[in-house]
Amino acid sequence: MTMQVRNDTVLISVGEDGCELKMTDLHRGTVWVLDEASVSWNGRIMRNDYPTPEGIASMKQMRPISASTVENVLQVTYTAGGCPVMYSWHLLEDGVEVRLAPPENVDIEALSMPGAFHPENEPMKLLLPIMQGMLWDGRGDPFERMVRSGSHSGFSMQMFGVLGSTGGMMAAADTAIDSVWWIQKDARGFRVQNVQDGSLGSMRYERVMRFHFTDPAIVPVAKRYRALVKERGRFVSWEEKIAARPSLERLFGALMCYIGYCQDDLDYVAEFAKLKKYGFDRVLAYPVDFSMDNRNFLMGGLPPIHLTRDQIAKITEMGFNVCPWTWINEAMDDRTDKRAAMYRITRDGERIFGWQIDDFKWFKVCSPEMDRYQTEAVKDGFDHMTWDHFDVLTCASSGECHALNHEAHPGRPMSREEDLAWLRKTLLTGQGLGTRNNAVSSESFNDLFSKEYDLGSVKAWPQFGPWTFWPVPLTSLVFHDSILHSWWEPHNYNSPWFNRSESPNLYEYGGGRPDLQAAADALMGCPPDVFPFGAQYGWTGRGAETFTYRYRFEDPVVQYALEKAKPVAALHRKIGKLEMTDFEILSDDGWVQRSVFSDGTEVIANFHCRMRSDIPGVPPMHGQSWIVR
Repeated sequence: MTMQVRNDTVLISVGEDGCELKMTDLHRGTVWVLDEASVSWNGRIMRNDYPTPEGIASMKQMRPISASTVENVLQVTYTAGGCPVMYSWHLLEDGVEVRLAPPENVDIEALSMPGAFHPENEPMKLLLPIMQGMLWDGRGDPFERMVRSGSHSGFSMQMFGVLGSTGGMMAAADTAIDSVWWIQKDARGFRVQNVQDGSLGSMRYERVMRFHFTDPAIVPVAKRYRALVKERGRFVSWEEKIAARPSLERLFGALMCYIGYCQDDLDYVAEFAKLKKYGFDRVLAYPVDFSMDNRNFLMGGLPPIHLTRDQIAKITEMGFNVCPWTWINEAMDDRTDKRAAMYRITRDGERIFGWQIDDFKWFKVCSPEMDRYQTEAVKDGFDHMTWDHFDVLTCASSGECHALNHEAHPGRPMSREEDLAWLRKTLLTGQGLGTRNNAVSSESFNDLFSKEYDLGSVKAWPQFGPWTFWPVPLTSLVFHDSILHSWWEPHNYNSPWFNRSESPNLYEYGGGRPDLQAAADALMGCPPDVFPFGAQYGWTGRGAETFTYRYRFEDPVVQYALEKAKPVAALHRKIGKLEMTDFEILSDDGWVQRSVFSDGTEVIANFHCRMRSDIPGVPPMHGQSWIVR
């Protein structure tokens, strides 16, 4: 016997034993089938805020035991290790909301929400918000991973899309801070789903996931998520931001100008004057100093960069924005009780290792301590900055703290939800770092912070053809008129250091490819990024041992990168504040793409290394180039 609930646009059906659950989009006729083998649970999947391979491998399938309906709400109960787990399915105008009641068994710490879906009897593609966004048609070798929000390979937005041939579906986590995203390919096929993780050791509150039906394309999925972000009150337009912080106007048409972590033997004022003479009247220069509690360390044998107030004043007089490298999420151990009381503690009673440069080690700091430091920095020491860049605050900081002696949470552990609130507060504190309300940026594009910061980073190279994941401008389709999306700071047009491949052959990301990166920035409507001068450290490959590399303005590779950056900056000045309204992949092999902005500006990019003259309506284009029309 089949049980059903329905409204005018949605039908949900399931056997009375809880098997064969399907959602039907009555408008488009698409039937979405729950993959029963993907409905899973576990006792613990996370350690130090990241999923462990052991935790992923030990996920166990749940078995449905019953289904019922109450006032047009479908309830399906599963068993997880003998404990009942109940999901309730609520009808929406264009989809379904799934609610998970906290199970009675406190040993259950991870539950599918509720599992993976595929369109019945249709091919599908997945839309994954990794970096700027990835489209996946199931190609490639088998693999499995769970990723969290933020981090370079994690999810930049709290959603994913599934595209069939007759319809699409946008899935979004309403309860996102205690969740991870599970991506798999195996003998059964490929899939993605949300997994809700325990909070302070248990599933102690109700979890909520939404599934909204759309047309089967990238843009409708992106725009449905954009509408949901606005519904949640987590979207702030550039128009609103600039009204509150007029100095943000200077972000548009600017050159992202990374000058390295290390103090170099340069006349920095003279070097910035060269950029001004070259034609860049707006520059986002970073970092010009280090904002942290202990600067007594070396990188590649050089100290952290530190420009004087006089130098910074002369640079800002050119009309350029400057910021410190605000590294407050980690701290070196100075063996004092005060320092020990700052560290974030796991439920295993451990502090968390964060970073190492040569023999210097940093451990993660509890988030209220970050805001305490930043509040003082606003008042003194860094009040002359015009924007602020936080190291990995939006990338790798969010997590629980189980210390019982911290002033902000005395005698009790701190949840991820509370931690997120502190991190957001720290970003807002950063907006007041100088005499104006400043721009704020951080490593990683992470829309958990969409209201609190203005610029996130980390993008993949737009490579297609045989690559498993195809990069697409998903973040721009949702947030272009609210948040800038830049490259990770070492990944400039001219710097090939730190380039990485994500296996198995999923995608590559890095720097040192000015033609390709400029074309990507033009298509996405992003600012260009160059390392024109300065010093930076890297690793030799022998443990934590480092070396130094440098760039000079006159270097041919820098001059070529600046040449490619200048027209991208001009384009960004024109469209940087606008909504991206449309996107299309013009060639079957993925290499030629088109984006459209709200003023009608159309950008076409050829990411292939060879000339393309085979696209109807598009003039011949050189390899790795872009045009505007």
